[in-house]
Amino acid sequence: MSDPKLNDVLARIDAAVAAGSLPLVIFDLDGTLLDNRTRTMRILREFSDAQGSNFGSLVDVIAGMTADDLGYDARDALRERGFDEPDAFAAFFAFWSERFFTDEYVFDDRETPGACAFANACWDRGAYLYYLTGRHAGGMEIGTSRSLKELGFPMYGGRSSLHLKPSFEVPDAEFKDSAIAMINSLQGTVVASFENEPGHANLLAVSFPGALSFLLDTGHSKSAPPPLPDLVHVPDFRV
Repeated sequence: MSDPKLNDVLARIDAAVAAGSLPLVIFDLDGTLLDNRTRTMRILREFSDAQGSNFGSLVDVIAGMTADDLGYDARDALRERGFDEPDAFAAFFAFWSERFFTDEYVFDDRETPGACAFANACWDRGAYLYYLTGRHAGGMEIGTSRSLKELGFPMYGGRSSLHLKPSFEVPDAEFKDSAIAMINSLQGTVVASFENEPGHANLLAVSFPGALSFLLDTGHSKSAPPPLPDLVHVPDFRV
């Protein structure tokens, strides 16, 4: 069931436009607009093909899995199926790290249910879409731009920005903190923000107290802080 506050976002966009202000909507990508578990599932299968036979039952375990079985950490899904070998996990992490943060593999991502339609509804009403992501320039910007466009998200046209980290090494939290100044420079009205990481959602809520701040309950890092009580929890973007 959708949350009525998603409709409130559209109403706030309409009100800002009517008042002569530029409405801004901030969207995180991974775990928010985009479901990257399909990307991880592809890498799991490739790892199984390349090295799985070296690790006992791993091939059979992965063969019986789909992207929907995965959570934030693929190792948890393997453990749930009785596979828990540290050497295999270490080898997989190295294999995954070489592929996950690349232009090629982001094309396996799928939209979070309702995400594209909701983003377009915001765009159609006159909102500026600010895609704020921990993905990095110099390795993921080409694939990210193309995959967003191919999935049907509004891109370019003067009312969207794709803001990536300047390099892979910059911590996500540090980057998103610095991005607040960039968003403020647009001199619009932030009407809503969407994140799946509680720490980042908290930052956006504090930075833009007049906006609706959403937390996507799609999964997050185990070290995440508690979410602020005023965050709006939604499972997806279906209105």
